[in-house]
Amino acid sequence: MNKDTPLRQTVRTATVVSVAVLLAACTGHKKDATQSAARVDGTEITVHQINYRLQRERGLRPEQQEEAGRKVLEQLIDEQLIVDKAEKTKMDLEPAAQQAIDAARREVLARAYVEQAAQTVPAPSEAAMHAYFDANDALFAHRRIYTLQEYLGKVPEDRIPALRAMVEGGRPPEETEAWFKAQGAAFRGQQSTHPAEQIPLGSLKEIAAIVPGHGLVASAGSQVHVTYVTSRTDAPVNFERAKPAITQFLTIEARHKVTDANVAALRTAAKIEYSAPFQALAASGPALATTRDIEATPQFEAASGTRVSLPASNGASGVQVVLPATTTSGVQVSLPQSQQGVRVSLPATPASSVEVRLPAPPPTDASKK
Repeated sequence: MNKDTPLRQTVRTATVVSVAVLLAACTGHKKDATQSAARVDGTEITVHQINYRLQRERGLRPEQQEEAGRKVLEQLIDEQLIVDKAEKTKMDLEPAAQQAIDAARREVLARAYVEQAAQTVPAPSEAAMHAYFDANDALFAHRRIYTLQEYLGKVPEDRIPALRAMVEGGRPPEETEAWFKAQGAAFRGQQSTHPAEQIPLGSLKEIAAIVPGHGLVASAGSQVHVTYVTSRTDAPVNFERAKPAITQFLTIEARHKVTDANVAALRTAAKIEYSAPFQALAASGPALATTRDIEATPQFEAASGTRVSLPASNGASGVQVVLPATTTSGVQVSLPQSQQGVRVSLPATPASSVEVRLPAPPPTDASKK
């Protein structure tokens, strides 16, 4: 039974048309001298086009290649038909389409340049990998799986020292919850379990040092985040098992440095002039290192076989969460209130249920009733 709603069909058609117009503009209907897979009103679709699409399919097994290839060919035929129709109606000349084509071209060329420059980065040395392993014992040699009880709340700033003294003095979670209620403060609590690599590096060393049953308090203004370690289980990872993830992580970091150096050199050599409305903004420096999005987050196998993300940077500046690609059960991700930025990558093969708890403002007293 076809469950597509008219709205979903419209969105799907619009997406295909946009992609088709981009393909037409980028290729310019030039014939490829490679093997022909099909012709659509005289326009050739090549085996190279099919292979290019297949290369972008992650986790495709060898026995799936032939069937996937047939599906890709049919998709390319449909796209070519839509491209032809779009061009006949002059859609490729519309301002929005022209802007999309230009943006796609810029992104493709920039990505190609970054990836080509990154190929010059040598593999990390054995000594560098051992140094990273030794410097991050909480991730590897002393890796643990933590069960955390957390409270997010809002209290007057002059009451936070009392809360901190109580929590860091060893009072249990039950007393902290009672304290929030006695203050009439808006708060919410949650319990979750995380392996070390899912905890931001900026917080991991502190979490690792907490004795089970004890906690710590982080605050920003009147917002407070209380974290108790209710239990922890040793789950060490030896060097040989961690080596692939460390190799990937150090390679990506080295590529980032090469990319940053290349961009800095290009900026130095170029004449860049900002218009009046943007001069003040430019003086504050680049807001985002957009080239950092080129690489994927390194991963390693957890004890259960689940793929989890290896922290790629100082956790104080953001959180990166990569959900498993083959999870068959529910997944719950709780994101801390105090982080400045969050990136969540959903699984390629969806889990049966995925719940992402964003750090929304604490509920009011009325909403808790």
